[in-house]
Amino acid sequence: MRNDDRIDEGRVGVLHASAGEGHIYSAPGGAGVYRKATGPDGTARLVASGEFDMDSSPCLQHALTDARADGATSIKLDVAAVAFGDSTFLHVLLRAHHELQQVVLIGPVPLHLRQLFNITGTAALYPNIT
Repeated sequence: MRNDDRIDEGRVGVLHASAGEGHIYSAPGGAGVYRKATGPDGTARLVASGEFDMDSSPCLQHALTDARADGATSIKLDVAAVAFGDSTFLHVLLRAHHELQQVVLIGPVPLHLRQLFNITGTAALYPNIT
């Protein structure tokens, strides 16, 4: 693992949800990810909310890493409540897509994220975001 790929555990809080088999990942500034247990079909379902930048994106990375460790072969990520995502957020998504190649964004996908994908030329990786 390269230095820039490490998760800064000091900035990511992981709480186990009291109901079901989900996990809540929280980050500074109120960003968070809820990860449901990986289903029998190998699909992990995550719900992201808040503003994701270099301080909070490790929260999403941690949730995705745990999903893969839990046996996920595909990811469905609900981004409807993502209020902001910068290049760090995009990097986390691209890395997950590279590792799994089965990352589907569900939503509706906010306009600002669609613009981010269009400007960076990465929209083709997520054909359902139009």
